[in-house]
Amino acid sequence: MQFDIQSFSKAVCRDKRTLEMFRNLVNYAYIRVINYHNTNSLNREQFEREIAYYSKHFSPVKPEDLDVFFETKKWPKEKPGLIPALYDGFRNQYDTLTPLLEKYDFTGWYFIPAFFPDVPIKEQRRYAESHELMVKGTNVYPDDRIALSWQEIREISKKHVICCHTGSHYRISRETPDEVMEREIVHAGKTLEEHIDKPVEVFSWQGGEEYLYNLKAHKFLEMAEYKYIISDLKLEKIR
Repeated sequence: MQFDIQSFSKAVCRDKRTLEMFRNLVNYAYIRVINYHNTNSLNREQFEREIAYYSKHFSPVKPEDLDVFFETKKWPKEKPGLIPALYDGFRNQYDTLTPLLEKYDFTGWYFIPAFFPDVPIKEQRRYAESHELMVKGTNVYPDDRIALSWQEIREISKKHVICCHTGSHYRISRETPDEVMEREIVHAGKTLEEHIDKPVEVFSWQGGEEYLYNLKAHKFLEMAEYKYIISDLKLEKIR
């Protein structure tokens, strides 16, 4: 089957975000980001194949690698970087994917809704369903706890990167009141920092938007002292 470059070009150019993603992938693809959410143990073998492949073909990424890259404009490693981004703070990430990342000496970035671990265990499933946290019956443990515990988060933080994904998986908009943005951006980040006893420098909107998505929120991102934002299309340095 012959590749139709004209049809492909039309399809890519049809949507601005798709075009930008393709352009960045072709021209500036020093770092890739692979998103995970629920990592059910039933899929452990598939996850292991993926992590083993990543470890062979890509370099793990830490915030200090980004610091060097943005300062020098050169990627400091021989292989391109790859970030396994684990979203939403689910317990099965600790049980299933974290051991695999450590087996293959790879760094995961955990994007945690900071208030989720404090939700009482018996309320976590209902909380997840009402806050757009993707839960299915097979992901529920017998004791009903589906969120990472603070002890698990502290263990993860020893070898991996803890990032803020708002406080309550809240979809911040341009109409969101300032006090809510402060809670979901600033207080959320500080909550994570207090529990892991180290800075939290990376933020991601619920919805995967880019840094410029909400200009009203900039002062709160600065108050929280985040350095990087990861969106669906970009990894951006903001200070």
